Amino acid sequence: MVLKMGYQPNAVTLTTLMRGLCVNGEVRKAVDFHDSVVAQGFLLDEVSYGTLINGLCKIGLARDAFEFLREMEGQMVRPNVVIYNMMIDGLCKDGFVTEAFGLYSEIVGRGISPDIFTYTCLIHGFYSLGQWREVTQLYCDMVDKKVNPNVYTYNILIDTLCKNRMLTKANDMFNLMIERGEQPDVVTFNTLMSGYCLCNYVDKARKLFDTFVEWDIVHDVWSYNILIIGYCKIKRIDEALILFNKMHCTNLVPNIVTYSSVIDGLCKCGRISYARELFSTICDGGPSPNVITYNIMLDALCKIQRMDEAIELFNLMFERGLTPNVSSYNILINGYCKSKRIGEAMNLFKEMDHRNLVPDSVTYNSLIDGLCKSGRVSHAWELFNAMHYGGMSVNVISYNVLLDAFS
Repeated sequence: MVLKMGYQPNAVTLTTLMRGLCVNGEVRKAVDFHDSVVAQGFLLDEVSYGTLINGLCKIGLARDAFEFLREMEGQMVRPNVVIYNMMIDGLCKDGFVTEAFGLYSEIVGRGISPDIFTYTCLIHGFYSLGQWREVTQLYCDMVDKKVNPNVYTYNILIDTLCKNRMLTKANDMFNLMIERGEQPDVVTFNTLMSGYCLCNYVDKARKLFDTFVEWDIVHDVWSYNILIIGYCKIKRIDEALILFNKMHCTNLVPNIVTYSSVIDGLCKCGRISYARELFSTICDGGPSPNVITYNIMLDALCKIQRMDEAIELFNLMFERGLTPNVSSYNILINGYCKSKRIGEAMNLFKEMDHRNLVPDSVTYNSLIDGLCKSGRVSHAWELFNAMHYGGMSVNVISYNVLLDAFS
């Protein structure tokens, strides 16, 4: 409309119009507008291009945004570090971390200094892919270039070290963070606690949990969840229950992860009745059980061969609008096979196909074992062949089950 009326808008006016379209979620219209004004010979500045690049990156179209970056370079409009950061952030969020790193290398080669945002985006991108070596290398580059990490960057670095079970280095990073004047937050402490629990140092995690108040940090639900999961993992269920009850006194509302963890811990310690009671509590009100919660209860019931209760619970999943997954079926199939109810196991196997669920090696191995132990070795062999010729990976468990049957 502006162009049709004969006005000769400058870059500021054009940018304002494009920004308005982007803010209203009409990024494609902003791109079309760009194409129109460029075709008519109007020149855009770095703010104009930055507006488009930012808009495209925010809707997950970083590669489209990259074309505008190259266009502005071709128009002799020099991108600054902010625009490069938009691109690097967008590429990382869209999963193109290698391309983002390539752009980082390019800007360094051009003499543009990356800032804390550049490094944090890349560190988070490689961290998301589990590429720990690249995370470490980027941290070293930061230090070399005198760029100080912020709390978010430190949290990623500490988590990377914890996930690799390098707890001494994680603690060193924590101490370095404090020395450099960065205040740790609840995520920092939760991350360290999670690292301790991963290595079964639950008492060290608890000690850290108890120091929160000294740092003026308030526990969140995940602080409790991490420690509860840690206690359950090493079968110290009573301590997990004390923490679970303490949550209610601190006005924190346990979520489904909390309940699922406690139910799992109770089941693994043989306290099925208490687990069922807790499960019923959340079914009647509270966080709704998810497929994982149901699978925990199914597994516990199947292991003590209470198959009728297990199938009743399984059917309840459908009534509550949940869709059982492959693990749900595997648990029941294995339970039926162990209870020598092979016919019901086979019926569930067929049902998986009707529900478009693909059996895995656990499914096949349970059935092959069940068929062999019920004397139906020829059927087991047929299933083994179906598994093999269907492209399923046949592992040592499958062979051992058949070898035992033929020996």
